[in-house]
Amino acid sequence: MENPARRTALGDLDPHGLRRSLLRDAVFLRLLDCVLRGVYRRGQRLKLDAIAQDMRVSRTPVREALVTLETLRLVSVQRYVGVVITHWSVDQMTERMRIIRAMLAEPPAGGVACPDRFDPLVLRDCWTEAGAFVELGAWYLRRRGAPVSADWVASQRILLDMFSTDDVALANGIDAVVDRRRRLDIVERAVDAADRDALDDCAAALLELAGALIALPDRFRVAVPR
Repeated sequence: MENPARRTALGDLDPHGLRRSLLRDAVFLRLLDCVLRGVYRRGQRLKLDAIAQDMRVSRTPVREALVTLETLRLVSVQRYVGVVITHWSVDQMTERMRIIRAMLAEPPAGGVACPDRFDPLVLRDCWTEAGAFVELGAWYLRRRGAPVSADWVASQRILLDMFSTDDVALANGIDAVVDRRRRLDIVERAVDAADRDALDDCAAALLELAGALIALPDRFRVAVPR
């Protein structure tokens, strides 16, 4: 499920010929990767000029990418200091999964259910089973009439997806390869249920998948290189 587009975006950036939105997204992916792998240390101050020079881009896409990182609570803007990497943790990533699981278990009521059937093509942009979990979860919540919750869940996709990739997980002491076949099997069941519009079956598979993803950091720890 690894997406070649991620490797391209994280390679050397060439601003020539790229639309502004694509350049901003590429810068964001590079910064997110650096934060999650610990290239940028927790508490470290980021200098826009240095980042822009390193990536050979202007300050504008860097500034725009940092806004998204701040929304994800991975950086904070401090007065008289600038942009600083927050003291995020693996537990906080797991907590995001727990929140999504709680939403799926009891979707907020009162909204109008979205009639759209599930489009499996949305999963082609996912790198891991965690990304598929978020995409399926967002669709399920919309079908259940919880668009606000669905939007929040969808906003977590890029973060949880990249965090679950093999190299980023390993940098955080997690062996994401172990037990993957079982998780992918659950994804397939959830996709099949969504394709049939069998919402209860889809929810059951997603809750099972959530449990496997939440347990991953504790069950499959590895030594983090110092």
